[in-house]
Amino acid sequence: MVAGLGIIFTTLGFAGLLLLPLISITSVAVFGAFMAVAGALQAWQGFTKTKNWKSRRLHILMGLVYVIGGMVTLENPVLATTVFTIILGVALITVGTIRIAVAFQNKDVNRWALMTLSGFLTILLGLIIVLQWPWSSLWAVGLFVSIDLMISGASFIAIALTAKTSKNPSAEPVTG
Repeated sequence: MVAGLGIIFTTLGFAGLLLLPLISITSVAVFGAFMAVAGALQAWQGFTKTKNWKSRRLHILMGLVYVIGGMVTLENPVLATTVFTIILGVALITVGTIRIAVAFQNKDVNRWALMTLSGFLTILLGLIIVLQWPWSSLWAVGLFVSIDLMISGASFIAIALTAKTSKNPSAEPVTG
């Protein structure tokens, strides 16, 4: 069962690589729908369950902001994908820069150079997204979702194989 789920996730991930623009826009639209529903639930809770809270109005306001953000995303998912992509690129550049600063502040820590390399790679990914923007909107989000699906699928398959091996302790180890 878990192996089957892994195969499905991996297949969907590879299929997503072939349909990056569709996956990008669809993922952002689904996220917008989640925002709208979550915001409506938060606003509803604010109106019905938080009558004695000091921050009741702010709770309701947060819910309404989510509803508006979700509705704007659903109204124009292509524009939302474009905006989300530039924010993602800038965030990656910022996080990469901070990661490098943390690494240099911790030179006494073992493997600080790996954190520095990770920071540079994160900056590079952010720069690729920002410098190719708005065209990167067609592939960036879809690429990340597809890769995540493939990694999740591979993880499920590994779990299934490990579980199968542990159920059969008399199995001979494979040697090469």
